[in-house]
Amino acid sequence: MRICSIENIPQHAKLAKPIYDIKGLMLLNKGIDLTDSLINRLRLSNIFFIYIEDKISEGIEIDSIVDDQMKASIAFSIKEIMNSGNTSNKGIMSMKSIKSIENIVDDIINEIKSKDKLSYMAIELMGTDMNTYSHSVNVAILSILTSNEYGYPKDTVKKIGFGALLHDIGKVKVESCILQKSTPFNDSEWKEMMNHSKYGYDMIRSDPNISAISKSIILNHHEKLDGSGYPNNLKADKLPPFLRIVTTSDMFDAITTDRVYRKRIPVNTALEILMSECTYKLDSDIYKTFIKNIIVFPPGTLVILNEGTMAIVTEYDKANPSRPKIRVISSENFSEEEEIDLMNHRNLVINDTIL
Repeated sequence: MRICSIENIPQHAKLAKPIYDIKGLMLLNKGIDLTDSLINRLRLSNIFFIYIEDKISEGIEIDSIVDDQMKASIAFSIKEIMNSGNTSNKGIMSMKSIKSIENIVDDIINEIKSKDKLSYMAIELMGTDMNTYSHSVNVAILSILTSNEYGYPKDTVKKIGFGALLHDIGKVKVESCILQKSTPFNDSEWKEMMNHSKYGYDMIRSDPNISAISKSIILNHHEKLDGSGYPNNLKADKLPPFLRIVTTSDMFDAITTDRVYRKRIPVNTALEILMSECTYKLDSDIYKTFIKNIIVFPPGTLVILNEGTMAIVTEYDKANPSRPKIRVISSENFSEEEEIDLMNHRNLVINDTIL
């Protein structure tokens, strides 16, 4: 199987994994022929990437660290919880909502533990209307992975995961016309968008059932080490490691998924951007811990090498994420379907990906 944009689905392709709606209910089952009418239905549902089976991807298996159905159902639950907090009389969360989030964090931790040999793939299948909520799920998964790798005890990891799931809860207080704007913000719009961290903190600040760690994440996830962040321009000595983990996770997911105002940036480019930010804004040690669980070129990704060869990734090496095993699709230098381990061909590098 391979990952494919619905704009580039070849003829005679079959759906390789089920597709779920925003509630986690199955829309289409795997094995179905992808006809033009079905592809159009997906497009109208704002589903832009799917897993397909075709000739060039035969034998390739893709397993997500948190499966698509679980991510979709969690995102929908977070949407319901965030909006219920917005419409409550006091604008705060109910004990039932807090317990629901704690259960979701436990589910994510257990799912990750059950797939301890897998890493994170930055492939977002859900539509842009679920951006805020699917982003929250992605940031929680990344933060939990990194917190585990960093060595935090489970109780602390749960508090970090709780804060990461709700880090953008204040966006329910921002007008939808700003959240969904497809052009750059003007000064007043940008100022209002930046207020989301304060709005979120105000919704939970007095709740004794939410930890200080989670509250700090909701308020301070946009702060940077050099004091250039917001809302309070805090500097490094005021930003503990757990907060730096969520900030890094938030930035990574924000630039590797589609938004209404711009297209996603490839993972390898995104990691280079984050690495450059480690000079002043991000923690370099946290970054090194973070990237241990990121698949740069996931199996099933079409790639172009520096000398023009088109290939598909068949396996990745966690220790050498930028040099996976590939299968040649077209080349002047290699035969078609030849298997190449880029660890053994140091003159070859991946220049680009195709979805």
